[in-house]
Amino acid sequence: SRSATRKRSDAIRGKTLMEPSTRLSRLLFSSALLCLLSSTAYAQDDGATLYKSHCQMCHGADGKSDTATGKAFKAPNLLDPAVMQMSDGDITKLIGAGKGKMPAFGASLTSPDIEKLVSYLRVLQKK
Repeated sequence: SRSATRKRSDAIRGKTLMEPSTRLSRLLFSSALLCLLSSTAYAQDDGATLYKSHCQMCHGADGKSDTATGKAFKAPNLLDPAVMQMSDGDITKLIGAGKGKMPAFGASLTSPDIEKLVSYLRVLQKK
């Protein structure tokens, strides 16, 4: 038959034909992986945007607080080992409640936004 001949010729050329269910499984897995990777990238981009609009003025683009405002307010260097050792929960509370001259952002940012900021802070600390 024609399909048997085609299968044999494909096998001779090194091609293997996948069953439809295998193709569907691979497609679903690839789609899920793509969604996961793109949502992670989006969260980082969103965290970067939030950082630029709420934190960068004092803490600087690199987190070192080497800005005029950061120096005037004595904003902590976010790359300092003491800050890096803080838990995500402690940093979340600090952003929400504020401390010293740092305003409380709990009323103006949502919990997911604060989580994105913490995630972005961790990215900054790894650079």
